[in-house]
Amino acid sequence: MTWRLEITHRTMYQYNGPVYSSYNEVRMTPRRGGSQNLLSSTITVSPSASLYGYIDYFGTAVTAFDLHRVHDYLDIAASSHVEVLTTKGPEHTIDWNNLLSDDTADNFAEFLMTTKYTTLGPEVASELKDRIRSEPTPQDGLEVGLEWVEEHLSYERGITHVRSSAAEALTIGKGVCQDFSHLTIACMRSAGIPMRYVSGYLYPGESPAVGESSVGESHAWVEAWLGRWIGLDPSNHVSHIDQRYVAVGKGRDYGDVSPFTGIFYGGESSSPMVTVSITRRQ
Repeated sequence: MTWRLEITHRTMYQYNGPVYSSYNEVRMTPRRGGSQNLLSSTITVSPSASLYGYIDYFGTAVTAFDLHRVHDYLDIAASSHVEVLTTKGPEHTIDWNNLLSDDTADNFAEFLMTTKYTTLGPEVASELKDRIRSEPTPQDGLEVGLEWVEEHLSYERGITHVRSSAAEALTIGKGVCQDFSHLTIACMRSAGIPMRYVSGYLYPGESPAVGESSVGESHAWVEAWLGRWIGLDPSNHVSHIDQRYVAVGKGRDYGDVSPFTGIFYGGESSSPMVTVSITRRQ
């Protein structure tokens, strides 16, 4: 099945004093290729600024801009139309010998490394490594790892923050999609399974009517490399990413794919006001 989705994503910052200059990067443009066909995408900012774009190291489209006149707010609006196809589900595509080979380690070194977001204590990492690798195939090990994450982390908003690591979320035992993704990545990488972090959008309904809109959300999930990249959503217990998911950024962790990053000189900023709306057009 193919869905055509219209996505609007707005982020607004209000400053408590004048800001004199700022440098900013936006990652809100859906990816091209694979199961996605990007039909159109626009990004506007207010106060107005000259925008320029590039593709970053991990293949994510970046819109960058800077402001050098006094302003007390920043409003970013992204609008996209994307066609999303249903993809194949998981397959037993590789065995442990090939997955743990030197070639795999070389080719996917960045997706096997430990980052500040994907840290685990050495005892936990060692336990997970042994448990996952004891399974007959990497696919079986992946499923065991996902069960472990589900047992040790429950979904709850407001407990963690964007800078929380996998180890911190594990200690608390609660978190949101970002924490589930980081903990899953840390878990699988400890066993030698290449993993990458995916940011994007999730349509919350499973079978919306054409023309039906919903309050959507920025979302995070993961991809595991088992001979090919396989998408799964640990926070929603989804083992096969379908047409409800629209990918924007992919990288080692949240730090590579944050929807908005910037630095500024001037008054302090409040928490951003973020709204996402998703409409099924076909």
